[in-house]
Amino acid sequence: MLERGGGPAETAMLSTIPAILASALLPLLTLDCVSGRNIHWYAGPYLGFVHQFEVCPSVERVVLIFRISHFNPVRPFDNQILSGNMTFRVDVMDNHWTFVDFAVRSNNQWKENAFIMNFPKTGCSSLRENVPDFFRIIAKYSGASTDKAVPCRVPAGRYIFSNEPVNWTFPHFPVMPYGHYRIRARARPSSTSTRINFCMILDVEAIPKPGG
Repeated sequence: MLERGGGPAETAMLSTIPAILASALLPLLTLDCVSGRNIHWYAGPYLGFVHQFEVCPSVERVVLIFRISHFNPVRPFDNQILSGNMTFRVDVMDNHWTFVDFAVRSNNQWKENAFIMNFPKTGCSSLRENVPDFFRIIAKYSGASTDKAVPCRVPAGRYIFSNEPVNWTFPHFPVMPYGHYRIRARARPSSTSTRINFCMILDVEAIPKPGG
């Protein structure tokens, strides 16, 4: 279901959450054991899944409201089912600055700011390349192109969907540090701007891949 919308002619700030998780931890992937703020864990082939999405305060240029099915450890390769709505008050392209901070679950508590990452000029194409099945859902309802030869743009509008299977596969990141993360991603017009155009918190987990 699609409800088209308008908006000022400026670029939206879209946080590419699953891709950011992979990108932020890229420097760690060559290590058998890594450490951040005295937290130790191992990396390897993994399955990634989402426990929960949560919207956090912003000026709401982009608002993503998702409901996700529970991960089934008995059937770990089953896709999670995603429903919700995506509101883009402006077209989403590739020129924004994303700030991401990771909390890591350790000893039954969250270790805040275990990692803090900044990403300039990433957005639509990063999502399309790094999380193709998630982008497939966006493209299906928004009309965005999945062709990498075409400039990436998600048109402004409100897109409502339900019961879409999603495969959290990151083709460029076959290895990840295992762990339970709470990720807060905020997008701004520039590195110095105080205006938050988009904000989302994810509760995610990366577990050893069965047979990996």
